Amino acid sequence: MKKILKITGKVLRGILLTLIGLIVISAITHNILKSIEKSKYKMGQTITVDGKKMQAYVTGQGDKTIVLLSGLGTASPIIDFMPLADRLSEDYKVVILEGFGYGFSDTTKETRSNENIVNEIRTALKELQIGGPYILMPHSISGIYSLYYAMNYPDEVEAIIGIDESVPNQTKINKDPDMSSALTLLNNFGIIRDITYLLPSVDDGMNQNNYYTEEQLEINKMATAWNSVNVSVINEFNMVNTNTKELYDVKYPYDLPVLSFLVEDTEGNDPEWIPLHEELISNTEMQKIEILSGSHYLHWTNADKIADMTKEYITEYVK
Repeated sequence: MKKILKITGKVLRGILLTLIGLIVISAITHNILKSIEKSKYKMGQTITVDGKKMQAYVTGQGDKTIVLLSGLGTASPIIDFMPLADRLSEDYKVVILEGFGYGFSDTTKETRSNENIVNEIRTALKELQIGGPYILMPHSISGIYSLYYAMNYPDEVEAIIGIDESVPNQTKINKDPDMSSALTLLNNFGIIRDITYLLPSVDDGMNQNNYYTEEQLEINKMATAWNSVNVSVINEFNMVNTNTKELYDVKYPYDLPVLSFLVEDTEGNDPEWIPLHEELISNTEMQKIEILSGSHYLHWTNADKIADMTKEYITEYVK
């Protein structure tokens, strides 16, 4: 019996050491590849914000500047917004900012509060030497930051055009649970990369309309390995309830032009989503909602329509 237990113990130790070895190899490989990939495929320009590197992409020309701000956890905002930015750049200067923890930017452990994120956006735009006022175009959670920006720095924001953007009172109905900081180990040890590259890919509908090139899709896949559940993204996720609560029951400033592109209310979608956005409206003459078919990432499948309707709206309401 003792002999059997001794053999079993050796086998278990062997398995444990093998697992540890595989994890170490995974972590080393991931971090080497991440450094190589970020250098090889870097898009846009690198600026310094609060002593860290932030990536930005600027395209187009025009009298007005549109600033595209990504949703929570979007692996590569530059890739994500590229088809829409290409279309908008025909008439406007377009800026895509990759906040800390996204795309090619550094991570940060600074609190992901409304104040800090908005100040980082403002600093980035100054570093790019792009003056305001700006038309903010947020997707998802960035709707909260854009609203905070407009309320605190009204002279710098001349309009908000949202893409299925988050609104403050949504967490009155459903609060988001916190994510464990231990999940960062999945990123640090390269487990996300292993999963991303070893398991069959799932068609998430990103390239349903063939807006993206094969290289762009590959970069997005790499960025998923770099950025999923990193420290900045987890901290931002865990600040959602706090950041939305800070703006509970507010309305858009009366003189602020606002256009919201929202997912249609179909089976499976939140029936409160559109009413929650209607609650924010203070001026029905210039604050509008447009309903589009598609998923939460409306710009994946509606880039042409969003660009055309944005131009029409800006022409009529943003003087």
